[in-house]
Amino acid sequence: MKKTVFILLYFSQAALAQHKKKIPPKVPLEKQIEHSFTEEELLNDALKGSTWYFDLKNYDQTKLSFDKDKVKPDVLYFVDAKKFQISINQKNCKSLIKGTYQIMKKMEEPISTPVRYHPFKITSPYQKCVAKLSDFLWRDLDISLNETKQIIEMKAIEDVPPITLPGF
Repeated sequence: MKKTVFILLYFSQAALAQHKKKIPPKVPLEKQIEHSFTEEELLNDALKGSTWYFDLKNYDQTKLSFDKDKVKPDVLYFVDAKKFQISINQKNCKSLIKGTYQIMKKMEEPISTPVRYHPFKITSPYQKCVAKLSDFLWRDLDISLNETKQIIEMKAIEDVPPITLPGF
């Protein structure tokens, strides 16, 4: 009798213990590709809390310079080590752009930038009068800070088409 109860108990436990296999949640492709940087690879700590001035009239869609000249009407402010805001004070456009940033340091040896690396991610709603500047900030940018830390240069990186051979 004890053996039959034990056998029934054993089989009932085995039957009840079978669970459905858990399927891990799918990670979006963007998160899989996303590269995380160490603090040594970024300029974020050096830039946090700093204020940079520029004039949107001098923007030529491939290059933009920021400096410490307070006479210029437009302001780029690095709020902390992750967030930025840009205040546009032009005659026909008053606007505020907010978002996050991750700016890689310039290395002496050439390094390749990670796939889908964009230094600025804009979180504020689309604004028509600063659409060109927003598009520029969304692009792949080459950002450099001069040695005296008085000028920031941003240049758009040209998309180089892949090399193709005839007949392939």
